[in-house]
Amino acid sequence: MEDTKVVELRKAVRQQLQQAGVQGVLHQLLLEYQRTGEAVTPEDALDVLQGRGVIDQLVRTVRPPQTAVEALTQVSNVGPVKPAELPTGKAFLHVKLLGGRAFADYVVRIPGPEEQLQLSLELFGQRFTTQPVAAAVEPAFAGEAFFQLPTGSGPADPLQLLALRQGMHIVVMQLNPLAAMVDGQWDLGPGPAAPAAAATSAPEQVARQLSVRRLLCALGTAEWRTALRRRGKVVVSVQLGAGPVGVEGASGAMPASTAPAGMLTLQLELRPAFSAALDEALLKSQQRMEHARDADVMAAFVAGAKAWWGEYASQNLAFKARPIKVLATGEDGSQYPVCCFVRPLQLGRALANAREAARFVSLLRRREDLAALPSGGLSEVAECWCQLHTVLAAGTATKEEMAVLLCSLLLGFGLDAWVVVGRLHDGSGHTWVMTRGPLASPCFWEPSTAVRYSITDVDTWPYQSVGCVFNNLRLYANSQGDDSAFGTSYVLEDASLWRELPMPPQELPAMPWSAIPLARSAIPDPLELEAHLEARLRSAAAQHRRQVLGAEVATAWDDGLAQLLMPALAAYEQEAVSGEVAPGNDEFQQAIKRAVPLGWVFKAMPQHHSHVCADLMRKALLEDDQMLDILGATAGTASFALRVKVFAYPECLTSVWMMLAVKYSAVAP
Repeated sequence: MEDTKVVELRKAVRQQLQQAGVQGVLHQLLLEYQRTGEAVTPEDALDVLQGRGVIDQLVRTVRPPQTAVEALTQVSNVGPVKPAELPTGKAFLHVKLLGGRAFADYVVRIPGPEEQLQLSLELFGQRFTTQPVAAAVEPAFAGEAFFQLPTGSGPADPLQLLALRQGMHIVVMQLNPLAAMVDGQWDLGPGPAAPAAAATSAPEQVARQLSVRRLLCALGTAEWRTALRRRGKVVVSVQLGAGPVGVEGASGAMPASTAPAGMLTLQLELRPAFSAALDEALLKSQQRMEHARDADVMAAFVAGAKAWWGEYASQNLAFKARPIKVLATGEDGSQYPVCCFVRPLQLGRALANAREAARFVSLLRRREDLAALPSGGLSEVAECWCQLHTVLAAGTATKEEMAVLLCSLLLGFGLDAWVVVGRLHDGSGHTWVMTRGPLASPCFWEPSTAVRYSITDVDTWPYQSVGCVFNNLRLYANSQGDDSAFGTSYVLEDASLWRELPMPPQELPAMPWSAIPLARSAIPDPLELEAHLEARLRSAAAQHRRQVLGAEVATAWDDGLAQLLMPALAAYEQEAVSGEVAPGNDEFQQAIKRAVPLGWVFKAMPQHHSHVCADLMRKALLEDDQMLDILGATAGTASFALRVKVFAYPECLTSVWMMLAVKYSAVAP
C-alpha cells in the first residue's frame, strides 16, 4: 500500500476511535491506575473497554470509507444489467462479488502453477458459478447475478421476505488439472493429431475444462436478508468455513472444520427497492426466534429419541450393536435428524427415469471415509453430510451422501424408497438404498455402482445385515431376531418387526435447502470429443510400440474395424444404466466374424473411465496387462482398432468407454 494511503487510513482510524469515545475512556483509566500506583497492561485496557460497551459501540459504528466501497463495487466480470430488463411484478436479489480475502490455505503454502479456485452461489434453487480464478490468499472472484425471490404473484412485501430464512449457500472449489497426476508428459508423436497440436481445438478446450479434480475448499452461508435493512446497496463480508476436511484420500465424511477458511465480500441490493427499509431490530428478532425454535425442537427430538432408543435396546441386548443412524452432522457442524437430509427431488428433465438417476449418482467421485460407522443408537457421529448444492458443485460425495441423494431422486420418481444403514459381508458399515415392490419385496440399489439387486439375486448381494431404514418421513429400526439382509422382512408397517421413531416434518428442526435443476452437460459435441481422444490415444499406443518393439515398427490402424466396435461400447453403457444385457450382441458377433478372416486372431479389451483426461486414459491403457498384450502384437499382418464413446451426463459428469482391438494372421508368412 502506498504511504499516502497508509497515512489516510491511520487518520480515519483515529477519527473513528475519537468519535467512539475510546480516547476519553483510556485517559480516565490511566488516571485511576496512577492513583493506585498499579501498572496498566493492554489486556487491562481491553477488558475495561469491553466492560463499558465501547468496543461493541465501535463495531456498530465503524464503516469503511465511501471511496473504498465505491472502488470495490466497480469489480465485475459481467456487464451491468438495467432494472428495466428485469421482469416486472417480481422481486430479485442483485448479488455482486467483490473478491475474496484471507484464504488460510494459501497463507501456509504456495498454490500449484495451474491451481485455480471457483465459486458457486445458490439461493432458492438458483445457481451462479464464476469463472475459475488463480488460487491465492485474495482470490479475485468477480461477477454478478440476479436471484428471483419466491414472493408469489403479488407485489413483494418486506415482511414476507423476512420470513424466507433460507440463506445464500456458498461453495468454493479448488481445481487442479487431472493431467498433473500423471508422472511425466508424452508427445503426440506422428499421427493424425500432430498437425493440430500447435493450435488448441474446441474439443481439446472442452477436455481441459472437464479434466480437473475438484476439492472442497470452503463453505458458508450468507444472510441475504441483510439487504432488507437498507434501500440501496449493502456490502457484507461472509466468513467461510473449511467444511469437510479436504485432503484427497483422507477426507470423506470427516467432521466439518470450525476453522475459518477465508472471507468473501458481497454487495447485495433488492430490485426493485422498497419504499422503506426494514428495521434492523426486526431482522434480529426474527433470527433469534428461528434459532430458538430450532433449539427447542431439537432438544425435544433428542429427548424423545433417547427414550425411543432405550426402549428399543431393552428389547434385546444384541440390538445395541446394530448400526442405527438417528442423527447426522451437517455442514454447519450441527446435528440433525437423518430424515432432514432426504426429500423427494425432481431436478428437471435431465434424468429420464430412476435407473438413469442411479447411473448419474454412481458417476460422482467418491470421498473416502475414515470414520467407522457408529456401533448403534445415539453414539457420537463423526461424519459430515453435505447439502445438495455442495455435492453438485464439487462433483463428489461420500457413500452416505450418495445414498441420500439416490433415495431422494427415487422418491421424486414416485418409488417407495428408503435409505438402508447396515453392514457388508466383511463386517464394515455401509449405506445403500431400498425400494419396495408388491408384497414389500425389496430391491436394493448400490449407489456407488448403480447395480440393482432383486430378491432373486441374493447370491450376489454384498449386504450382510440391516440395522435401520429411513426416508423423509419415517425411521424404522430392525427389531427382528434375524437381521441378515436376506432373512429380514421388509414389511415396515408391522410393529412387531420394526420399531418406528416418529419424525413428523413439523416437529423437526428446519434445514432450509432447495431442489436444484441439474445443469446440462458442458460437452457441446460428444462426437468431436471422441475423435480428439481417439487421436491422442492412437498416438500414445503407436509411441509405446516404437519404444518397446523398436523405432522401425509400424502401427496400422483399421478404421473399418474401429467402426464395428462402437455397438459394443453403446451396449456397455446401456447395461450399466438398465442393469440388463443390452440387445445387439448377436449382430456385433456376426460383424466381427465377417471382418476377421478364417485362421486369423482377434483380441479386444474395453476400459471404462469417468473422465475425459487423455493423459489418465493413456496411463490406464499402458498399465493394463491385457491392453499391453494387444499392443505387443508383432505379426506383419497386425492391424489395430481403437474406438472411444463418450456419454455425457448432467453436472459435467461423463461415462467414457474405450476399446482397443487387434487382428492378425495366426500363420506366420
